[in-house]
Amino acid sequence: MMIQKRVGRHNIVLDARSVGNDLLVVIYGGDEYHIGAVAVAYPTMSHYRAKGTVSLNSLTLPGHSDYVVANVAAEKTCKALGVTTVVTVGIHMENASREEIEQAVKAADLMVDEMIARHKKLP
Repeated sequence: MMIQKRVGRHNIVLDARSVGNDLLVVIYGGDEYHIGAVAVAYPTMSHYRAKGTVSLNSLTLPGHSDYVVANVAAEKTCKALGVTTVVTVGIHMENASREEIEQAVKAADLMVDEMIARHKKLP
């Protein structure tokens, strides 16, 4: 499943694929695509109460802030769908303003919501 949003002069893309029962999500865009962060979220039982929760692990490459989008996307998707979710993010916008960065983060979040909604409708 591929979803795209325009943010100012840039395209942001979300590409999601099932890997068995798990989900792999790649979010990228801007001037230069790359992998800046990887987050893995998986359902687990809480150590403190008899209730399910989500555990999250992430890796950020030096000099990148992509973990902000990756962590939120992985946790949100795992909570909504109950599946192990890996999210990689690489968005680079040369000389981006604070507003452009905020718009890109918001666009990524909206695409994650759309992906979750579409995924719930799949057989």
